[in-house]
Amino acid sequence: MPDSPQETRTLVVDDRPEMAEMVADALSERGYTAIAVSSGHEAMHRLRTERFDALVTDLRMPEVDGLALMRASLELDPSRPVIMMTAHGTLDTAVQATGGGAYHYLMKPFRLDALSRLIEQALGHS
Repeated sequence: MPDSPQETRTLVVDDRPEMAEMVADALSERGYTAIAVSSGHEAMHRLRTERFDALVTDLRMPEVDGLALMRASLELDPSRPVIMMTAHGTLDTAVQATGGGAYHYLMKPFRLDALSRLIEQALGHS
């Protein structure tokens, strides 16, 4: 586990590239190393081949959705927090995400400083 945000590598996944980039840029401005990808398949590959301390993923994506990414991420590293974000939230999907191991479930739009605080909390940063 990294000791500070500067050492934290966060993978940000959203099938809308502009959303993934916006979130990654905002995290980078707050001192995180954030990598944006716009495909669940690419995210799966990167989770298997690179070190990430946290995963921030959209729920609804074609082919590989956020729930599948969460399961794969937790299988590869059970200590890696997963934060799910969605514009199409329901009580059922919130229960699926948090019950399946998501650290938190964010409804879009959300405040980027709130996401940063969630990552800090999940990783135990003060």
